[in-house]
Amino acid sequence: MVPDEKIEEETEKNGYVSLPMPVIPVTKDRANAPVITVDLSGKTAVVEIPVVNGGMGTVIIKVADDGSEEIVRTSAFTGKGVTAELSDGDVVKVVDNSKDFADVSDSYWGADAIDFVTSREIFSGMTEDMFAPDGTMTRAMIWTVLARIDGQDVSSSSGIWYEGGQKWAVENGISDGTAPNDAITREQLASMLYRYAQMKGEVTADMADLSRFADNGEISTYAVEALQWAVAEGIISGDNGMLSPYGNATRAQAAMMIMKFCER
Repeated sequence: MVPDEKIEEETEKNGYVSLPMPVIPVTKDRANAPVITVDLSGKTAVVEIPVVNGGMGTVIIKVADDGSEEIVRTSAFTGKGVTAELSDGDVVKVVDNSKDFADVSDSYWGADAIDFVTSREIFSGMTEDMFAPDGTMTRAMIWTVLARIDGQDVSSSSGIWYEGGQKWAVENGISDGTAPNDAITREQLASMLYRYAQMKGEVTADMADLSRFADNGEISTYAVEALQWAVAEGIISGDNGMLSPYGNATRAQAAMMIMKFCER
C-alpha cells in the first residue's frame, strides 16, 4: 500500500509516485509477464513501476476482470520505470511491445518517437515492416491517432478506414472533418492537439511568446493560441528560429509531436 503522504509528496516533486515494489523484468512475452495489482489506498494517481531493461517500447497493459487487455496509450518510460495514471485495484502488466521497421534505424533521429507511438498502437506502420517516416501524415490519420489516444474503438466496417476517427473528431470539436486525405500542416496538428487538451481539461494558463520566431507573422489567426501552447509545452520547438506553420508534418515529425504530447 502506498501512503497518502507519499502519493502527495512524490507527485508534487516528480509528477508521479514510485510504487514500493521489486524491479520488474521487461519481457515481450505478454502471456507470461508478471501481473501487478496496484494498491493506492483508494486513490487514482500517476505511478511509476520500476523496470529493468526497459525502453521507449515499454508499455503498461491493464488487465480487466474478464481477462481482456488494453494498452495504456499514455504510459511513458522514465529511464528507470514506466508511468501511467492508474487507480487503486487496477491489475496491470509491463511489456516490451516495440516494433521493428526496416526503414527506421536505431540511429534515426525519430526512432524513439516512432517506437513510442507504434508500441502503444497509436500509429500503425504502412506495412508490417515499413513505417515510412518521411511519408505524408494526413488529417484523417491524425483524427484516428487522437481517437485512439482517447481510448476509442475507431474500427470501421463501412470500407472507409478513417470513418470512426472522423466522426469522433467532429463530435468532440477537434476538427471539422473536411479534407481527410490532405497532408496535415504543423499549425493544424498543433491546433488539433490543443483542442484535445482543452477537451480533457489539461490546458494551463502558460503560453509562449512566439515573437522569437522569424515567421510568427505567417501563423493563421485560428492557430496562434494553439502554437503558443504547443511551444510552451515543448511539443513544438521550431527549427533555426522558424516555426514553419504551413509546413507539412511528416509521419516521423507527427510521431515526435504526439510522443511529446503524451509525455507532458
